[in-house]
Amino acid sequence: MIGFIKVLGSIERMIATIFMGAMTLLVIFDVFSREILNQGIPWAQKSAVYLMIWGGFLGAVMISEKAGHLRPEVADALWGKKQWLFIKVQNIITILFCLFFLYASYMYVSESIKFGDKSVVLKVPIWTLQLIIPYTFASMAVRNIYFLFNPAKQLEIKKELH
Repeated sequence: MIGFIKVLGSIERMIATIFMGAMTLLVIFDVFSREILNQGIPWAQKSAVYLMIWGGFLGAVMISEKAGHLRPEVADALWGKKQWLFIKVQNIITILFCLFFLYASYMYVSESIKFGDKSVVLKVPIWTLQLIIPYTFASMAVRNIYFLFNPAKQLEIKKELH
């Protein structure tokens, strides 16, 4: 399972890097085009927004890979030797949160498919742009399920970060 999560994390980091780089280049080329050539790229700003959204959601996934997202740390010191129990409770709550929002985002994307919503500027179905939302919650749930059964790994990652 850890091998799968590492490969998945590598792919997600690569995609996030590509999207954030593409977003940056689009904005630069659009500004250059508007200021120097007096003609902007009509789809650049909307594309940059969607690339930023995808990059942000993938960033949330990357933080969860480091056991740092959606995790309150206020009572860590109070648990002492039973910290593994506290981590299990945190993971269960986070898994439930992610599964709830996975379902809600799935319903949201389903509605977009049903209604046939399209991006006016990009001329693509909106649901293809929204797919990152359920993916994010599914990926975060998988990571927290792994941490639920491997609290020592989560503690190890947490100590590396501090």
